[in-house]
Order: sequence, then C-alpha cells, then structure tokens
Amino acid sequence: MPAARTQETTAEEREIAAEQQVVDRVYARLDVLRGQAKSLEGEGHGRAAGNSATGLVERDAIVHRAAARMRELNSEEEGLVFGRLDFTDGETYHIGRLGVRDGIEPLLVDWRAPAAAPFYRATTGDPLDVVRRRVIFCRGARVVGLDDDVLSPDAAGDLRVLGEGALLASLRRSRGPHMRDIVTTIQREQDEAIRAPARGVTLITGGPGTGKTQVALHRAAYLLYADRGRFTGGRILVIGPSTVFTDYIGRVLPSLGEDSVHLRAIGELVDGVTATRRDPAELAAVKGGEGMLAVLAELIWQTPPTAPQRLRLVYAGQVLTLDADDLSAARRVVRARCTADGTLPNAARPAATAALVDALWSKLDAGQLDRELFGDEVGDRPEFRRFLHAWWPALTPAAVLAWLADPTRGAPALAASYANGRDWSVDDVPLLDELAGLLGPPPPAPRAPKPEWQLRELGGGPRLVDTFVLSCGLRDGWELYAPGLLTPIAVAGATIDNDATGLAQRWAEAIILREGHQVVGWTDGYDPHGEEGYVPELAEPLPVEEVDDTPVPEEYLHVIVDEAQDLSPMECRMVARRAAYASMTIVGDLGQATHPLAAGAWPELVARLGKREVRELDLRTGYRVPQTIADYAARVLAPGIAPTRSYQPGGSLVVRRVEDVAAAVRAAVADMPPEATLAVVAADDTAARLDLPGVTVVPASLVKGLEYDHVIVLEPADIVAAEPRGLARLYVALTRAVAGLVVLHHLPLPPELAG
Repeated sequence: MPAARTQETTAEEREIAAEQQVVDRVYARLDVLRGQAKSLEGEGHGRAAGNSATGLVERDAIVHRAAARMRELNSEEEGLVFGRLDFTDGETYHIGRLGVRDGIEPLLVDWRAPAAAPFYRATTGDPLDVVRRRVIFCRGARVVGLDDDVLSPDAAGDLRVLGEGALLASLRRSRGPHMRDIVTTIQREQDEAIRAPARGVTLITGGPGTGKTQVALHRAAYLLYADRGRFTGGRILVIGPSTVFTDYIGRVLPSLGEDSVHLRAIGELVDGVTATRRDPAELAAVKGGEGMLAVLAELIWQTPPTAPQRLRLVYAGQVLTLDADDLSAARRVVRARCTADGTLPNAARPAATAALVDALWSKLDAGQLDRELFGDEVGDRPEFRRFLHAWWPALTPAAVLAWLADPTRGAPALAASYANGRDWSVDDVPLLDELAGLLGPPPPAPRAPKPEWQLRELGGGPRLVDTFVLSCGLRDGWELYAPGLLTPIAVAGATIDNDATGLAQRWAEAIILREGHQVVGWTDGYDPHGEEGYVPELAEPLPVEEVDDTPVPEEYLHVIVDEAQDLSPMECRMVARRAAYASMTIVGDLGQATHPLAAGAWPELVARLGKREVRELDLRTGYRVPQTIADYAARVLAPGIAPTRSYQPGGSLVVRRVEDVAAAVRAAVADMPPEATLAVVAADDTAARLDLPGVTVVPASLVKGLEYDHVIVLEPADIVAAEPRGLARLYVALTRAVAGLVVLHHLPLPPELAG
C-alpha cells in the first residue's frame, strides 16, 4: 500500500511538472507581449515628434491601443491558466482568463471563446468529444494541484487521470476575503445562462449556492467578449444589493480581464451618494411603496423653508405688498400653469416671474398706467429679482427630500428619519433619483459678460455674437440678430424709420420676448458685421455655453441586477430608468426575499421593471452549500418554494443551546480551522455589540450574497423577530456556510427549527 501511494504521488508530480511547463510558456509569452505593447506605446509617442496634426492623431490612437493591451495583459494573474481539455481526436486546449498565442499557435484559449465552451458544457451524458477535463490549480505562476474528470472513458487510452472530480475538488477550496471567479466549477446549466442571448430579459433563478452571482458576473464578461463593439465603454451596468457585496465581488470582472463594466450597489446608483444602511422594515415599507410618488409630486411644488414670506416694493408712489397668503396663491398659479404645459420646477422661474407680476398688478390702483410697461419695469427692479431668486430657487433632490423632516409636509411617518439631515439610507436613494426627474436639471449658471474690448476687436469677416443685437447700417432698416447667427432673425424694413431708435428697440423687445427672454434695458454693442448696434440687457442672462471635451455618457445597453427579489417598487423604478433602452439579466431567489415590499412572484417584478419579453433559466443544483446544511435551512423556507438540491454531500452542522452566548461564540471561534474563512452572523443590534477582535462579524441584514467556509449564527429567534420577513432573513443567514454551520442560541429556536 505505501508503494502504491508513492507511485501515485510520483505520477501526480509528473503531471504537475508537465502542466508547469505550459504555464511557464504562457507567462514567458506574456512578458514578450508586454514588451511589444510598451514598444507600441513608444512608437505612438514618436509619431507626434513632427508636431503635425496627423502625427498627434496617430499618437493618440496608438497609445490608446497600447494602453488597452497593457491593461489586459496586466489583469489579475492569479489562476491565469485554470483548465485543460483533451479531445477524442488528440487535440488539447488549455483554458484561461485571456487568450495567448505564440505566432499562430494558441497557448491559452480565452474562457469565453466558443472553443472553450466544452469546458463548461460537457457532461458524461453529452461529452462533446471531450475525453478528459482537467482543472489546474495555480498559486500565482506555480501549479499546485490537478483534478480530472473523464467524460469519454472508452477513448481515455493512456491519459492519466488524477483526483476525484474537478467540481468537488474546487468546492473544497477555502474562500479568500474576496470572492474569486468560479470558472472552473461552472457546469452546463450555468453556461447556458451565461451564453443566453443578450436581447430581452433573461431571468436566472436558483437557491443558495447555485452560482447565480457568479453566473451574472461571468455573463457580463461574456457579453463584452461576444459583442465588444456594442457593449464596451461602460455600456453594461451590474447592480448588487449592498456595498459589502460589491466589495466582495469587485475583483471578479477585473480578474477576467474586464474593467469597463459599471459595478454599483443599489445605494450607489445616484451620483454623489453612497448609502449603506437600511431603514427599519416599517420605514422601508413606506419609502419603497408607490405611494411615495404622490408625496414627492406634491413636495416639489411646496414653498422652500428658506423662501421669504413677504414682498414689498413701491411703484408710481404706491406701496405694493404681497403677504404669505398672496404668495401661496401665486405659487398655486405657477404650479397650475406649469402642470398644464409640462414645465418642471427648475425651469419654472419665468412662470414665477409672471405670477408675481400679476399679483403685484392686482394690488395697484392702475388708473392710466400701462400694464406691459409695469411688468417690464418691476421685473427689472434689483429688489424684485433678489426676491424672485430666493422665493423660487434652483432645487436639488437632496434639499427637497430633507424637507420631509417637517411632519407638516405630507409624510409625518417619515419625519423622524430625516431629523439628522442628509444621512441617507439605501431606501432614500430611489427617492432622490425620482426627485431628480421630477425637478428637472437646475438652471445653468449665467454667462459671464464679454469685456468691451472683445466686442470692439472684430476680425476681417463676419463673426458670431453670443447675444441678441439690434443694428441699423449695413442694409436699409433695422435688423435683429440672435446668438450664434450671421443673418438676422427679423428685419423691420421701411416700417420703422432709421432714426427711431426707441421704436426699434420696442419692436426688438417683442420679438425677443417671443424667443423666451425679457428685455430690461439696452447697452451699446456691435452686430456680426462690425456695425454699431444695441445689445439688450435680459432679465435672465443667457445660459453659459460651456465647452466640455468629456464624452456624454450613453445609455446602458445591458443591466444585470443581482439579488433582484428584494427590489421595492421605488427601487424598480430607479433601475428601470437605467434600463430604459437596455436588455437585462435579472438574478434572484424568492426564498431569500426579505424586503417588506418584495414581489410575490417573478412576473410581478418584471412588470415593475417595465419589461415584457422574458426567458427564465432555473439553476436547480446547489454546488456549495452542503446537503446537511441545506436541509436544515430549508425548514424555514416559505411555503411553495422548492428547496435546492445540493451537489455537495456532507457538511458539519452543530445546533447548541447555551447559557452564555458571548462565551460560547468565543469558544466556537477558537475551535475553527485557522486556514478557513469564518463569519459570525447575528441580528443587527447584536452584531453591533459583539466584541470579537480579528473575527468577521456580519449583521444579518448585510450577509446576503456572501459565503464563508464556516459560519456561526447567533440567536435565530432574534433574527426572525427583527423584521416582518424574519424567517427569510434567517434562511439567508443559515445558507452562507460551504463547509460547517454552528447555531448557538439561548432563546428558544423558532418553531420551524425546533426538534
């Protein structure tokens, strides 16, 4: 027997040495390719030596291509080579994270290439001409282990077979602090989901340990590989449930050679906001419900808390005053007019101007006064313009949502949650996003006036002006020019005498008003042809025309949502806005639905996202949660949800009632294998109080999507009692272990687990 073991060990060493030679060739070739990319970059910079425009363009193109190639070659090298396929015709392919050639000889086949598909799809029932499938375990550039599957035994011949099956060997490897990709363990059903057509909606369902998240991420990489011209440049968005989760998976796509995918937690979908905490279930149920739409639609038209409550000015010897009631009435007029024509609040200042002027006119003993002249003169008053900007300010979503701290603004149940200012929760993020659409973009900053010397230094030919200009001199009659135009937009002709400046200005004011701008005065200027003219002073400065070389981001073309079963209606609206022109991959498990407003069925969720065409792929087999643990956790599954079949036998399960939970958890931690990953999971309040230096403690509300070799779950009854869907939360906590689960409790277990 010892001799047999020695012989087997020697055979494994020979096979490892043979694979090491291949891995060494791959890494040596990578060094050559890096050198070529570096030389290409140097060549690109050399193209610009002559300072010609052509040289600069060539330089940019070459340097960009060289940089992209260098990023690809420098992508994470851990497990660069991870597989081998031996076919019935004698061909052999090595599979890895990227494709590497030595001339025309392929040293390494990219895992996404069609030639690599049998590595995932071949089975003993349908071997796809594969004799042996080998998994190669590397630590850096060193081969440390091999494991084989024989799929066509009759054709195996002299091929040496090692190990007990690639899949089970992969499952027994400990997880690091960051999840690695599981390319080596993806099997046929996962591969079908990864390579599903990009169009429409692909719904991938399955219980814990079925590889849903890994499938979603590999699908993103596969779409980029299969249609790079369409999806590259940030056209794919991956949405996860929490920042803990996105940090956990954040290395997967770069390790597959892809760094152009946008990875966001649901609390990070609004630019400038990173929300990590969740509201209690009762608050989340209010904020996440569609009833918030009416609250927000009302809120955006309410009076800002900093708005002045009184307007007083003197006109024609009369004191005109608008008190709080008058101003409220004027605000209602603005809202009615804007609602009728679809104007959003941030674009409604002209309407606010008109409503205030109307209200002031109603206070005036007009007599023989001219209404139009009154509006022009009042609108030009500095005190009026200051009041207008304070009374109708540009609004931001954050400022408006913070108004809900006032219980009189329509949401008294939410007031306390906003008492601490802008400490946003994940449940607030969809509300901020909704408000951004309801308010519209803020008005652009006013354009800085051009210095007089620039107006007078006119070139030899016509030049564009950046404002309106009224002139008379180049042709007969008065002409009105608009910003950016070399030809006039209106010509008075013989109807206005060339010397009638005042009449010409009133004629121009009427035309400019039709263009949406109110004239409050005139200054000297020049028209596009260098002729003297008059430049109007406008009540609202023209918007700044900023030159921005930054490309405008285009819509996403594919959106992947993980843990989608927990999206609230408001979160669905936020995701749908980003997927309006995109196909989607929706990944989830109804058994793990913990949000109080989670959809009861997948068709309901898909409808919330505004999608119709759906193909569903169900991952029925669990690859990581051992059967013993899976069976125990299934006791708390909601009725009607079938438990996942586990591929992995065994697993250790300890359920222990203890007198001192704190002491028991310290003892349990001390008993764990030092090389394994470990997490202690408890109800959020309990987790915040635990003092376990050096140990990963995860609140139950944040453990979704994470995996550890060993998990210690504390007080299941507290986890269940913390929220309406507490049993589902407990199910999530119990299914995070891939080797061993310890349940410690002093309180009675939930009835579903008792006995």
